[in-house]
Amino acid sequence: MGIYFKKDILLFWRDRKEVLVALLLPIALTLILGFALPGWVNNSNPSLEMKVALVNQNRHTEGVARFHEQLKGSLLSPDEQDGLVEETAMLDLDPEAMLMGMFRSEDVSRYIEVLQLDHETAYTKLKAGEVTAVITIPETYTLDSLNKLLLNEGDGAALLLTAEEDTTKVSVLQNMLNGLLSTVNYQAALSHAAGSGSDGSTWSAPRTPVGGLERIEGVRMITSFQYFAFAITIFVTLSISITMASKSITEKREKVFTRLLYSGARPMQFQLGKMASTFCIALLQMLVVILLSHVLFQLFPGRPLSFWLGLGIFMVLLCAVVAAFAGLFTAMVFRMKDGDVAVGISFIALILLGVIGGSMVPMYILPDWLMEVGRLTPNGLALTSLIQWIQGTPLQELWLPMLSLGIYTVIIMAAGLWMFPKKGGI
Repeated sequence: MGIYFKKDILLFWRDRKEVLVALLLPIALTLILGFALPGWVNNSNPSLEMKVALVNQNRHTEGVARFHEQLKGSLLSPDEQDGLVEETAMLDLDPEAMLMGMFRSEDVSRYIEVLQLDHETAYTKLKAGEVTAVITIPETYTLDSLNKLLLNEGDGAALLLTAEEDTTKVSVLQNMLNGLLSTVNYQAALSHAAGSGSDGSTWSAPRTPVGGLERIEGVRMITSFQYFAFAITIFVTLSISITMASKSITEKREKVFTRLLYSGARPMQFQLGKMASTFCIALLQMLVVILLSHVLFQLFPGRPLSFWLGLGIFMVLLCAVVAAFAGLFTAMVFRMKDGDVAVGISFIALILLGVIGGSMVPMYILPDWLMEVGRLTPNGLALTSLIQWIQGTPLQELWLPMLSLGIYTVIIMAAGLWMFPKKGGI
């Protein structure tokens, strides 16, 4: 098998045009699409209907009581303390009431269904995909809000928004929370400013907003450059299987393979050499392109070695599928009378895989049923798994797509070996 492996490596290397296309085309397209279509990656399913879990860990009444206790132990005068107690009663900082008021409004309730759940149930439903996101009100929200607004102490209150994926729905929810907190900050600041000087007292507490924070946890944003770098590289890597298979047209036409059979060579060795060389070329191409893209576009700054090892695992699995495809397409070239027709059919199949598998356009712009099909294709599996890995999904949770890529490799390789002509078959 070694001599056939060397033969195919040299054939590909001597075709410098194919080498340059495999290395430069993904980088050039990533540069163009990364700047031209950044919004495509940040958008998702256009439907805004969603279910959201609300976890209220805040103890509003207890928070107000604790704030009053803090005032008694402070250096403020009794008049100033009484003024702040009255102002606390006037302020309406119950976060659960504010959120439910927003979600129950006519405009919002048509799109968002809120489930008030405990912490464990909410995150179980999030993992199962039954809710889009979880909004958590921390235990000390009321106390932190009053400390920041009336005493300018601490960092303010924080609402936590947790999501598995960064989608349009999550972005809409994030913007809604930002708008609500901004409104609450503004109104609370106005109320405090009016109340602090209405009685003619000398109390001049800081008139700063509560500073409510809204954060997304559990998900990393993926940039357009990261998406297109992998989407396009995966497609170009798949095309290497056709390039390697097309080299066999000349070998078939010039009876190279027939002479090999007369010399006593085994057809399986020829086929395995083709697949092994394709695997090495595809893996080298992916490594070079991704590393160059990382340097040029700063794709993954500061990521640890374990992150790069995870990327390497998915690259190896994808390149194994590419090698299996090369064996299948090569078998088609030798089985069909016209090798060019076989290559044409292979190219059409590659285009279809590229379209529905997210290599040419993001999958979410496709119809739902086609998007589900695309996620089951080899390139779709690899791309979605890589995106999940970039967003911080643990490797142990990605065992199913890794196993699926392995199964694809075995099935396609077996089909290619079965289809490849045996001695006397040509």
